[in-house]
Amino acid sequence: MALEKIKNSVYVFKAPTNIGVIASDTGEAIVIDTGIDESVARKLLREVEKEGFRIKAIVNTHSHADHIGGNPFITARTGAVVCASPLETPFIETPLFEPVMLTGGASPWKEMRNKFLLAKPSTVGEKLQAGPVNLCGLHLEIVALPGHSVDQIGVLYDGVLFAGDAYISGSLLEKHGIPYNVDIQAYLASLEKLGSLSCEWYVPSHGEPSQDITSDIEYNRSKVLKLIEQIESRLSESWEAEGLVSQLCSHLGVTAANPGLFFLYRTAVVAFLSYLYEQGRAKTTIQDNRLLWHK
Repeated sequence: MALEKIKNSVYVFKAPTNIGVIASDTGEAIVIDTGIDESVARKLLREVEKEGFRIKAIVNTHSHADHIGGNPFITARTGAVVCASPLETPFIETPLFEPVMLTGGASPWKEMRNKFLLAKPSTVGEKLQAGPVNLCGLHLEIVALPGHSVDQIGVLYDGVLFAGDAYISGSLLEKHGIPYNVDIQAYLASLEKLGSLSCEWYVPSHGEPSQDITSDIEYNRSKVLKLIEQIESRLSESWEAEGLVSQLCSHLGVTAANPGLFFLYRTAVVAFLSYLYEQGRAKTTIQDNRLLWHK
């Protein structure tokens, strides 16, 4: 893990979940996400301080654990204010909501309370709307990029866009098989928005910084459209969502190896079914006390 300059005072801390660092002329810095846990955050802080910067603000692109897990350590050590979009804020302040959502509102059991699904809580001091914002004397542009999560944002500064999980690398798409998104319509619209932006650099949370993401956007879009087609084609028969998860995982050669991954896949599949329903391309029926999806 290391801090790499992208341009001028804009850096990326390369980690399993990339972290952005933007420094002002006075040495005050904004970090974009904080990684999955204290270990990552500790390394981040060490690298930032090595450059002579002082972290004054955290902008969370969204509330997933691998993006907010380092918040408590950074805020405790630096006094930085946490900033996030309005609908992601409750999940950052009460991270238990994430596994509760995945389990359908039930209290999550031990296997659903790991660091990949349940971060430590942190208080959001400023809620960010899409548009221009001034933090630490830096003029940022907050870009709405919902879809992967309900209210995800990107951060644009000096021609560099930190895009969160609005798109991911092709290798990760293939590894996971079924990409996690909660709103397919919003996700496709966010990909369209990314394609319309004229940025010098694009930094995904999972993947390499790039000056041209045309192929990445198309790959992400085509993957989602293909999954829509694969799910819709199966709806000539009636399916429970769990049955479709099993079918798709087998077809794609991936495995829901633990309850957390199963529920992530299930949520992703239900998001596709919801999209098809809203498009008038799927219906639901209750039969024998089971919710079935079909054409």
